[in-house]
Amino acid sequence: METTRQIIRLLKKAHLRRPTCGGYPRAPATLRRTRKYASRLGGYPSMRMGDAALHLDLFEQPGRRRISQNPVRAISSIGWPRWLLGAWLGVVLATGAATAATESLPRVEGPVTMSQAVELALAHSRKVKAAAADQRAMRSMQREATAGFYPQASLNGYLATQNMVPNVYTSAGDTMARNYQVFGANHTQDLNLTVMWPLFSGGRTYYGYKAARSRAEAAALMREGTELDVATQARLDYIAVVREQENARVAGDLARQTEERLRVSREEFEAGRTARFTVLRDEAELANAVQFETQTRNQAALALVSLKTTLGLDLASSIAPSEPLQYVPAPVSIEEGIQAALAAHPEVRAAEKRVDAAQSEVRSAYGRYLPELSASWMYDWQKMRNRDMPYDSPEGYSVGLVLTVPLFDGFMRDNAVQTAQARQEQAQEQAVLAQQQISKAVHQAALSLQAAEQTIEASRKGVTQTEEQFRIVQERYASGRGIQLEVLDAQTVLARARFNAVAALADYQTARALWLQATGRVR
Repeated sequence: METTRQIIRLLKKAHLRRPTCGGYPRAPATLRRTRKYASRLGGYPSMRMGDAALHLDLFEQPGRRRISQNPVRAISSIGWPRWLLGAWLGVVLATGAATAATESLPRVEGPVTMSQAVELALAHSRKVKAAAADQRAMRSMQREATAGFYPQASLNGYLATQNMVPNVYTSAGDTMARNYQVFGANHTQDLNLTVMWPLFSGGRTYYGYKAARSRAEAAALMREGTELDVATQARLDYIAVVREQENARVAGDLARQTEERLRVSREEFEAGRTARFTVLRDEAELANAVQFETQTRNQAALALVSLKTTLGLDLASSIAPSEPLQYVPAPVSIEEGIQAALAAHPEVRAAEKRVDAAQSEVRSAYGRYLPELSASWMYDWQKMRNRDMPYDSPEGYSVGLVLTVPLFDGFMRDNAVQTAQARQEQAQEQAVLAQQQISKAVHQAALSLQAAEQTIEASRKGVTQTEEQFRIVQERYASGRGIQLEVLDAQTVLARARFNAVAALADYQTARALWLQATGRVR
């Protein structure tokens, strides 16, 4: 009786159905559903009212159920399909996390030279890896083009039941060794082995392979071109980092000089030897110098982020360029540079390979006018019967040559030849354009090198002269024969001269990197 009262009380809490009188609920179906629900949630399959295995604690709270502590029953309670789905999702997520971990960017610490930066970029750049993947795809297409030189075979099985005869059946898919069968019986079972070998295709197979080979070679050269571009960008970003760091150093020197002058001005003001205006002016100049130093340091940090991205490194890497901006004379010859570039630059050579591919495609298009010859061999096993007749099991082989002479195809061949010729002309024009662009780049790089050399010499003289001028003005101001404005002007001119010297060295290094790119040299 006590068990009955507990069941009724729990039914009220679960909002299944309220009893209308004492004892059991009036509707037996409600109780049966309660037992079934309890059994599905992990209880014993006992259907007796007085059995404690009914798990009365399942309905302690409305709308909430408790899963059994037994893992087997817990899995049964949520259902095997859901459990398998959850396990599969866990494996997928774990695999994805492992893949993401393996594809994480490398981290490098310590000083890095320019040559090391170039090697890091070539090893980790995503552009280089994408170009290498494109090269592999073109090589696969080249190997795919060789399939036309080999025989092809197919195994075909037929099972046909028909009340209208005869009917034609053919091989599934797009295999070259296609088989055709004509079944004239009501019930047919057939097993067929077909081998075909193209003996002559009008040159389309051969020139198609040559075009694929030229495109694969062009893809390899384009990968070299990508490596050249990545190496050049690594050099330019490296130069930009060193340049911004040098600018930050010059700005820091300016701020420290201004701070020292402000200290002296305050001491003189306290001693009564200068006016308050001088102190205020130096304080304003110091604020401007500190702000400028902050900007230059921020530019240096941004340039370092760009360098890490170009090198394909983790942005948390702690690298520092170790090569300063320096001038190393390197005489260049425009004529020799152009000759070297036209002979070795990847873009020029890739354009030439594309011209070869286009010419092969033209020859392949002309091959459509020629007849085609192929050999075929077939062996066939059949089992067939008509309605109530006994089965017949013929078996045999056939060997033959097939000669096809194209007569008229709706001018498709003419248009294909014109298309191939237009693409050939396009490839030839692009090759000429590539040569012009490379010659232009060589001229520009040589002129930039010459201008940078002259600028370096002028900037060095400017720094020497402005340093001497600043020293004289400081001595005049310290002896009381000069004014503050002269010191400020001399300091500004000196800072500008130092900035110009840094820019001249950076421009020379940039022109040198562009010269290497124009002549097709990665290292």
